[in-house]
Amino acid sequence: MRTDPPHRAEWLTAGDVEVRAVRLGSGDTTLVLLHGYGESLMSWRAIADRLAQHHRVVALDLPGFGLSDKPAGSYDLETTRRRVHDFIERWTEGPVVIVGHSMGGEIAAAEAIADSVRIVAAVLIAPAGGGLGGIGAVADPIAHLGGATAPLVIPVHDPAWLAEPRDRRGYDPVSDPAYRASTGAVLRELDFAALRGRFAALRRPVLLVWGRLDPTIPFHIGEAIAAELPCERLVVIPSAFHRPHQAQPDTVAAEIERFVAHLETQETRCGI
Repeated sequence: MRTDPPHRAEWLTAGDVEVRAVRLGSGDTTLVLLHGYGESLMSWRAIADRLAQHHRVVALDLPGFGLSDKPAGSYDLETTRRRVHDFIERWTEGPVVIVGHSMGGEIAAAEAIADSVRIVAAVLIAPAGGGLGGIGAVADPIAHLGGATAPLVIPVHDPAWLAEPRDRRGYDPVSDPAYRASTGAVLRELDFAALRGRFAALRRPVLLVWGRLDPTIPFHIGEAIAAELPCERLVVIPSAFHRPHQAQPDTVAAEIERFVAHLETQETRCGI
């Protein structure tokens, strides 16, 4: 007996590009989910449905990744942030909690700093922005992130979870020259330490989630970022590595739900 997937992919405008996205759930607050380097919106599959029980949830493939457009041109932090900003303005309503992992966490933090009106809070899961190998110096991003042609951590398709047009179902980004070009451009152009010293400007409640055993962006970087943030709650997952939302999705989803449910209390604590 065939069962249709619960969600359907859409291709939505984000500035000068189109991105693959999925929208699910309902509620007054929208959670916008931004994945890490070399991944896609599928990296949120383990927690998206749970979060959508009480909130609107939107996940997208960042430009250059997954099934989103991979144009020639710049992939620096500001270019990508502006595309994400346009996506949020076009396709969401009401207050937004921006959620990002690793590279997506840096983009999420940059957008939360830039837009203090729509973005009411941020959830940063082992975010880049303070460096990769240490606070003092940025390590080689290719060595840390696996290189532009490394296999994807999670497949970009799941026909049991996300329906897609027939002509898109066979797309494999690893064999696509445009994917290799765009991911290589990200490594060259996106400064993974660009927010060092700037996290203090994120004057919104922040939930910071880190795996104690993270080898990619070590926990001491998380401690340094937490020290910069004016209003944060740091949650450490003792046995997790760089992807706690995938390794321990129930734990991370519960922390996000608790954080969003008590945003008014968080804002009062932060003096907002």
